[in-house]
Amino acid sequence: MEEKFELLIRAVESLKQEPNIFKDYIFPIVSAFLSALFGALIAYFTLKRQESLKIEKEKLDAANKWTLDIQKARSSLIAIKQNYFKDLSSNPTQRVGSVPTILIKAENITESYADLGFIVPTEAEMKKEDLKWAQISRVDTLVSNFNALLTMWNHRNRVNEEFKLAILKTFGDGPYLNLTLEDAVAAFGQSGMIILIDITERCLKLTDHLIIETNDFLENFPYVVEKKISLKRLKKYSQLLKYHHDGNEKFLEMLELMPETDYSTVTAIFGETEEQLKERHLTGYEQP
Repeated sequence: MEEKFELLIRAVESLKQEPNIFKDYIFPIVSAFLSALFGALIAYFTLKRQESLKIEKEKLDAANKWTLDIQKARSSLIAIKQNYFKDLSSNPTQRVGSVPTILIKAENITESYADLGFIVPTEAEMKKEDLKWAQISRVDTLVSNFNALLTMWNHRNRVNEEFKLAILKTFGDGPYLNLTLEDAVAAFGQSGMIILIDITERCLKLTDHLIIETNDFLENFPYVVEKKISLKRLKKYSQLLKYHHDGNEKFLEMLELMPETDYSTVTAIFGETEEQLKERHLTGYEQP
């Protein structure tokens, strides 16, 4: 009996496994470490993806914000031009009378350019194609000229009201569209007419220039942005704004330049040649 019991004990002992350091100690530790590492990697890449998506959203928001700002500026410029574009002759004195005092409802563009940093092209990109609206300096020039123009129009309005009052006092309550330069100088003075003609021509030229520039921005800026944003990832978020005039005749009229000014009739009061006067009203309008 004892012999059978001993055999049973030996059989049980033979079933007992030998200690395994890897299985009993190392594997549990490594397994826990790998699980933690795997979880950390998942969290890291998830966070990176979320951050990347956030950056793409910010780019799209910035692009759309600038597009809306410039579209609003273009609309304001067109609203201004609609006050005179059908009645303008080439005579500087008659042009003064054809451009009324205009109620300016537009506001300055005050956006920061920091959010446009993503559009800056590499040297390789600049060599391949013309990316003029990828140059922040060009956008800055457009905005600066627009803001300056609003100030100029408001200044022109004040001078024009003074001119109208002077004409009223001198010639009575009659139309002044057909006044001669001599009549205008007699009523408003030589210096007054120089200021009024000069500011009028600057406003007309810069308004034409900026309508064309803002339209060019709206047509071409989205194509610059497309190269810098992953739009496929943002389908469920928003879309990139684009504008097309679709051949609208009234809008196309706004893109036409006003008649060139014939400065020959005012060279005497300015004390400058025609070429000097033309140069005066072109300076500063060219983009970089």
